[in-house]
Amino acid sequence: MPKISVIIPVFNAEKTIEKCVNSVLVQDFSDFELLLIDDGSSDKSFSLCERFSKSDDRVISIKRENSGAASTRNFGMSRASGEYFCFIDSDDYIENGAFSYMYNLAKENNADVLMCGYNMVNGTAVKPIYAKSGIYEGSQINGQICEIKSKNLIDSPCNKLYKSDFIRANNITMPENEIFEDTDFNLNVLRYSPKFVISDKCFYNYVLHMGSTTRKYNPQKLEIIKKRARLLKDVTNGVESYCDFYFIKSVFSAFIDMFLSLERKEIKQKIREEISADEFKSNAKNASFGGIGSKILVFVSRSNSVFLTYLFCKSSYVLKYKFQKLFLRVR
Repeated sequence: MPKISVIIPVFNAEKTIEKCVNSVLVQDFSDFELLLIDDGSSDKSFSLCERFSKSDDRVISIKRENSGAASTRNFGMSRASGEYFCFIDSDDYIENGAFSYMYNLAKENNADVLMCGYNMVNGTAVKPIYAKSGIYEGSQINGQICEIKSKNLIDSPCNKLYKSDFIRANNITMPENEIFEDTDFNLNVLRYSPKFVISDKCFYNYVLHMGSTTRKYNPQKLEIIKKRARLLKDVTNGVESYCDFYFIKSVFSAFIDMFLSLERKEIKQKIREEISADEFKSNAKNASFGGIGSKILVFVSRSNSVFLTYLFCKSSYVLKYKFQKLFLRVR
């Protein structure tokens, strides 16, 4: 049994898969299996995966019908034979020394989940995102929820090692055919009170792809993102005001993305319906989180004003999508 199973879902990644896979194969830690799972690619991705599997017996190349990231990751977990497993996205890569450090720290502390930081890579600019190192038993992790959730450290499965026995014993999988399935997965991990180890080391490189012209508003987003916000409150305790803030922030995130493809009249109507709902008003009333930007968002949410909410979200949309590169450089 290998110590680590590395699961890489692959979909039309012929331009990035070699850098991703090579970052795994050059690790100074060799006791791993690498599952390259092609999710119905139409480019040369699978032939590249096959080439890697023929040149290194630690690499297993698998081709499936297209079924989406969640299904592919669930399949990877079902096939993984390692003591721990991790995920890497095919357009990202890891730093050398990642596996030796993470595995040794996980074993030393008998961790169910080990989480490191990550580097946000935007061209030549690299921004490290991390939380203070610590070891947390069961509900102790609640004291860190505000930090690791606000920095998006808990959401991705890619900066973590998971103990295979823990995940399987609790039958934790990713919901299929939904967006934000990775957030759902990690929040459900918290439900089962894992021994959770945090390291401030940043080994994972998350590569930003800027300026897509094909992005559209996903009509699933508003309801799914509220569902994830409710789940956060359900699996935590002692951080209710932050959970309420996360709910309204999530709703505003959906409002902002509506500007990608909806008309002004439709956006205003959806804003009107949402901010008048009892659930939104209750969360807005009790929401609290530090920082001037967060305080402004709470103020706007409590105003119950369609005009003010529309103006705030339109301005945020311009910053997020129209001046994206500049915004990421100065944040």
